[in-house]
Amino acid sequence: MGEYLRPPDDVYWHFRRLPLNKQVGAECTSWEDGCLYRVSQSRVICRVVDGVEIETIDNLPLKLPAGARIMTGVRWGFRMPISTFYQQVIGRSGAEQKTR
Repeated sequence: MGEYLRPPDDVYWHFRRLPLNKQVGAECTSWEDGCLYRVSQSRVICRVVDGVEIETIDNLPLKLPAGARIMTGVRWGFRMPISTFYQQVIGRSGAEQKTR
């Protein structure tokens, strides 16, 4: 079984804070692991190693899933039940890949 690469939370939230039109191609160096990350054309967060993009398991959705609440200030992000998140985001994206 392959190893799943997940970017640190500081990178994900940095990219999510950017306006949609500035997310693709944006780069960020993580404070947690010191690696460089970039958002690919397909909106997947990639770790950049020697100029090569290695895809992680996280991507940036175009909009928040139904039921998500935006939080502002220090607690920026969204909060929703994890089961709803998996059904709407992860479950749906996995089902789409199998049908293609």
